[in-house]
Amino acid sequence: MAVTVAVLIVGGGRAGLACARALSFRGVRPLLVERRTFPLDKVCGEGLMPCALPCLRQLGLGELSGHPFCGIDYLHPRLRAGADFAEGPGQVVRRLELSSQLLSPQVDTWENTRLLGLRRVGDWMEAETSRGLVRARLVIGADGIHSKVSQLMGWLGHRWAWPRRWGWRQHLLVPPWNRRVEVHLARGCEAYVSPAGPDRVGVAVLSPKGPRRQHWLEAFPELRERLAGAAPASDLSGHGPLCRFPRRIHKPGVLLLGDAAGYLDACTGEGLSLALQQALWVADHWSPSLGLTQLPGYGAFHRRLTRAYKVLTAGVLLLSSQDRLLRAALELLRQRPALMQQLLSANQGLLDWKRPLLELLVRLPARWLGDLIADTRMAQQIGGAGRQPADPQVTDGPMELTLRV
Repeated sequence: MAVTVAVLIVGGGRAGLACARALSFRGVRPLLVERRTFPLDKVCGEGLMPCALPCLRQLGLGELSGHPFCGIDYLHPRLRAGADFAEGPGQVVRRLELSSQLLSPQVDTWENTRLLGLRRVGDWMEAETSRGLVRARLVIGADGIHSKVSQLMGWLGHRWAWPRRWGWRQHLLVPPWNRRVEVHLARGCEAYVSPAGPDRVGVAVLSPKGPRRQHWLEAFPELRERLAGAAPASDLSGHGPLCRFPRRIHKPGVLLLGDAAGYLDACTGEGLSLALQQALWVADHWSPSLGLTQLPGYGAFHRRLTRAYKVLTAGVLLLSSQDRLLRAALELLRQRPALMQQLLSANQGLLDWKRPLLELLVRLPARWLGDLIADTRMAQQIGGAGRQPADPQVTDGPMELTLRV
């Protein structure tokens, strides 16, 4: 016997739970299927940017048991550039806590349930699950980068060859030493240190090294030394490879949400706020229908919402792969903290990203060229100091000694 619902949500992560909760506020009782058991954890930095907090309040989550952070610091050997958020502090919230808070009693949930098949039958979508058949007017795929919904619809795009990175995360029992999130930079990888509580920090690493857990901090010797001896407060978890975009994200009766709708990288920390805004948009625009649910404006909305994220994330990835360019950008931002603050706001979609990015691109070549000239002169001075003048009294031939009496 098939179960009939208006909306079926596949995936019980932050995007799926938020969408289910938002729909329940509008009188819809969706069915949510998840292959794991609640509450769910996720490998991420766990930081909620200031723009995500109003979205959570709209979902009835005004008070979260998190730890505040007031901005971002980027660190490179002998360089530090950072700024506070203009909009106020963000929150570091454990994903287990957020998953528990987003669960709603007004949502039917099937745990430990896998999606096996998906097809269109007349005016319905039929989903074959490990617990039986489900008929729905709308199926929402909120099941992450490697989305089963996207795969069954034939939308799953190829992974990009660049950048091909993995994520690692662990909590360590050491008091936070910075009221901002620290981003330690090395060639092609970053380590994010978040104040996860009064007695612990969360450490997340994005790296091209892949599934080599014993080497997850090898690119950050100073950070590794600082954390040496700290007791773990959670298991070391990994996820990847990252970066995948589906061929499409919507057609009548099916829609992709959150990371399933496209994921470039986690280096700018915007994944959760984007997922929450998508979930709220879907709930606001959904309406009951006699046929397959159609949301024709979703594609345009998604492109507008994610444009700044894609541009700025691609820029950070480019800088991370070019050490000299990265140092020049950090030195420029160190001297101009107001520009750094504007970029943080633009990354959240709270400020037009074109103006601060244009200012950075105009000023960066001069900064990069100045650093190049300085490095060249230093190399010439070091090389000159290493060359000793020849001693005219020293010869390579045999030495004659004449004694005069």
